[in-house]
Amino acid sequence: MQISPILKRKALYQEMLNALKLIDSDTKMEFPFSKFIKTTRKYRADFFLPNLRLIIEVNGGQYNQGRHTRAGKIKNQEYTQYENDLTKLNLAQFHGYRVFQFTYQMMERKDHLQLIEKIYKSTCKR
Repeated sequence: MQISPILKRKALYQEMLNALKLIDSDTKMEFPFSKFIKTTRKYRADFFLPNLRLIIEVNGGQYNQGRHTRAGKIKNQEYTQYENDLTKLNLAQFHGYRVFQFTYQMMERKDHLQLIEKIYKSTCKR
Protein backbone atom coordinates (compact mmCIF):
# COMPACT_ATOMS: atom_id res chain seq x y z
CA MET A 1 0.00 0.00 0.00
CA GLN A 2 1.31 3.41 -1.00
CA ILE A 3 1.01 6.34 1.41
CA SER A 4 -0.63 9.47 -0.02
CA PRO A 5 1.59 12.54 -0.50
CA ILE A 6 -0.59 14.52 1.93
CA LEU A 7 -0.10 11.98 4.72
CA LYS A 8 3.64 11.89 3.97
CA ARG A 9 3.85 15.67 4.32
CA LYS A 10 1.89 15.64 7.57
CA ALA A 11 4.25 13.01 8.97
CA LEU A 12 7.29 15.06 7.91
CA TYR A 13 5.83 18.19 9.50
CA GLN A 14 5.10 16.31 12.73
CA GLU A 15 8.64 14.92 12.78
CA MET A 16 10.00 18.44 12.31
CA LEU A 17 7.74 19.86 15.04
CA ASN A 18 8.76 17.15 17.52
CA ALA A 19 12.46 17.74 16.86
CA LEU A 20 12.13 21.54 17.12
CA LYS A 21 10.24 21.34 20.41
CA LEU A 22 13.34 19.68 21.91
CA ILE A 23 15.23 22.89 21.15
CA ASP A 24 12.49 25.44 21.89
CA SER A 25 9.46 24.09 23.72
CA ASP A 26 7.46 27.16 22.58
CA THR A 27 7.81 26.19 18.90
CA LYS A 28 4.66 26.88 16.89
CA MET A 29 3.56 25.53 13.52
CA GLU A 30 1.74 27.67 10.91
CA PHE A 31 2.12 30.72 13.16
CA PRO A 32 0.86 34.16 11.96
CA PHE A 33 3.57 36.80 11.47
CA SER A 34 1.19 39.42 12.87
CA LYS A 35 1.68 37.87 16.33
CA PHE A 36 5.43 38.67 16.38
CA ILE A 37 5.98 41.34 13.69
CA LYS A 38 3.77 44.33 13.01
CA THR A 39 2.21 43.60 9.61
CA THR A 40 -1.21 43.73 8.04
CA ARG A 41 -0.33 40.94 5.57
CA LYS A 42 -1.54 37.43 6.39
CA TYR A 43 1.90 35.82 6.39
CA ARG A 44 2.48 32.58 8.31
CA ALA A 45 5.69 30.90 9.44
CA ASP A 46 5.71 27.15 8.78
CA PHE A 47 7.67 26.75 12.03
CA PHE A 48 8.39 29.54 14.50
CA LEU A 49 10.86 29.20 17.38
CA PRO A 50 10.26 32.37 19.40
CA ASN A 51 13.01 31.91 21.99
CA LEU A 52 15.66 31.53 19.27
CA ARG A 53 14.11 34.11 16.91
CA LEU A 54 14.13 31.47 14.20
CA ILE A 55 11.76 30.66 11.33
CA ILE A 56 11.82 27.50 9.25
CA GLU A 57 10.01 27.36 5.93
CA VAL A 58 9.22 24.28 3.85
CA ASN A 59 8.92 25.01 0.14
CA GLY A 60 7.13 22.58 -2.12
CA GLY A 61 6.36 22.33 -5.80
CA GLN A 62 9.89 22.24 -7.20
CA TYR A 63 8.97 19.57 -9.72
CA ASN A 64 5.41 20.54 -10.63
CA GLN A 65 5.68 24.30 -11.16
CA GLY A 66 4.34 25.02 -7.68
CA ARG A 67 4.11 28.42 -6.03
CA HIS A 68 7.77 28.49 -5.00
CA THR A 69 9.03 28.17 -8.58
CA ARG A 70 6.28 29.70 -10.72
CA ALA A 71 6.71 33.30 -11.85
CA GLY A 72 3.22 34.09 -13.16
CA LYS A 73 0.90 36.48 -11.36
CA ILE A 74 -2.27 35.30 -9.71
CA LYS A 75 -5.54 36.93 -10.78
CA ASN A 76 -6.14 40.27 -9.02
CA GLN A 77 -2.80 40.16 -7.17
CA GLU A 78 0.03 42.64 -7.56
CA TYR A 79 2.73 40.09 -6.66
CA THR A 80 3.34 36.47 -7.56
CA GLN A 81 3.12 33.94 -4.75
CA TYR A 82 6.88 33.47 -4.99
CA GLU A 83 7.42 37.22 -4.60
CA ASN A 84 5.07 37.20 -1.59
CA ASP A 85 7.20 34.48 -0.02
CA LEU A 86 10.38 36.50 -0.61
CA THR A 87 8.77 39.62 0.87
CA LYS A 88 7.69 37.62 3.91
CA LEU A 89 11.17 36.17 4.48
CA ASN A 90 12.87 39.53 3.93
CA LEU A 91 10.52 41.10 6.49
CA ALA A 92 11.41 38.44 9.04
CA GLN A 93 15.14 38.89 8.45
CA PHE A 94 14.83 42.67 8.65
CA HIS A 95 13.30 42.23 12.11
CA GLY A 96 16.20 40.06 13.26
CA TYR A 97 14.83 36.56 12.70
CA ARG A 98 17.01 33.85 11.19
CA VAL A 99 15.28 31.97 8.38
CA PHE A 100 16.07 28.46 7.17
CA GLN A 101 14.36 26.85 4.18
CA PHE A 102 13.84 23.26 3.11
CA THR A 103 12.03 21.36 0.38
CA TYR A 104 9.92 18.28 1.06
CA GLN A 105 12.61 16.24 -0.70
CA MET A 106 15.22 17.55 1.74
CA MET A 107 12.97 16.55 4.63
CA GLU A 108 12.49 13.07 3.17
CA ARG A 109 16.31 12.74 3.09
CA LYS A 110 16.41 13.97 6.72
CA ASP A 111 18.54 17.01 5.82
CA HIS A 112 16.50 19.12 8.24
CA LEU A 113 17.49 16.90 11.16
CA GLN A 114 21.17 17.68 10.56
CA LEU A 115 20.47 21.41 10.83
CA ILE A 116 18.28 20.92 13.90
CA GLU A 117 21.09 18.99 15.56
CA LYS A 118 23.52 21.85 14.84
CA ILE A 119 21.06 24.40 16.26
CA TYR A 120 20.56 22.23 19.33
CA LYS A 121 24.31 21.90 19.93
CA SER A 122 24.84 25.65 19.49
CA THR A 123 22.05 26.52 21.97
CA CYS A 124 23.38 24.06 24.57
CA LYS A 125 26.73 25.89 24.60
CA ARG A 126 25.13 29.15 25.75
